[in-house]
Amino acid sequence: MKMAPECIPCLIGRVLFESLEADEAKAVPAVRNASMMLGELFDHGVCSATVATEVHRETYRILGDVDPYASLKQLSNEVALELYPFAKRTVEESKDPLRTSFLCAIVGNVLDFGIGTGYDNPVKLKKEYRNLVKEDLGHDDTPKIKKLLKNADRVVYLADNCGEIVFDRLALKEIKRFEVDLTLVVKEEPILTDATLSDIEGLGMEDIVDRIEVSPGFAVGIDLDSLKGPFGRTLRKADLVIAKGMANFEALSETDIAPIAYLLRTKCYPVANAMGLKKDINAVKLFEKRKRK
Repeated sequence: MKMAPECIPCLIGRVLFESLEADEAKAVPAVRNASMMLGELFDHGVCSATVATEVHRETYRILGDVDPYASLKQLSNEVALELYPFAKRTVEESKDPLRTSFLCAIVGNVLDFGIGTGYDNPVKLKKEYRNLVKEDLGHDDTPKIKKLLKNADRVVYLADNCGEIVFDRLALKEIKRFEVDLTLVVKEEPILTDATLSDIEGLGMEDIVDRIEVSPGFAVGIDLDSLKGPFGRTLRKADLVIAKGMANFEALSETDIAPIAYLLRTKCYPVANAMGLKKDINAVKLFEKRKRK
């Protein structure tokens, strides 16, 4: 996705939030540095995820903290585990379990810290989760995805944040009912609240999917350079890629990876507009064609 002017205050807000989480005394130099970087990097045609990656890389260096969201990630998983029985029951009682599992996984995506349009406190999700599920899907390409799954051999599922990763279990279980070879991908290195291997310990993911892999390096969304190597081949060999969250869309919409289905909540206008969707909806959006080079 191409960076929009609205992305700048969003990124600054993120930097301020993680600075206050890690070391309030370093908030001023971190925000000042991010502002300077954005002044240099922002331009027409640049990828928003690539710029965000560089800004956060420098912010983490200034903070001297490789995982400033560590405690929030743990709390997010704890809150999600409390809500999981309700979500599981909702899927089991549904007439369309795959669709409902997607919905329950997407609602967890509302957790987003420091951007002003998500929930900054995991406890708030505990209060609002049921209401957000009642909102249902504002855009639903699940029927198209079912057709692809019926003929698929390999599916890759790109996870997003802690908290929502707990609800991803429901979607992964429903996908496996199509008897596909299913790979779950989490982050190699901590960035924002994205789930890493250590963050999913104890969640039983290895009992659901065929394998768990990592997306290489430190990156908001996906490191586009990593697509030139083995990880890129993994995605391109898949009959379907399912990607959670806005950051994965921001990165992968710049690539030829397809067919790809995005499960997310449209928390900002730049992402919503780029996807051709309304803001603040739960969305299952499938892109079937590859970008022309």
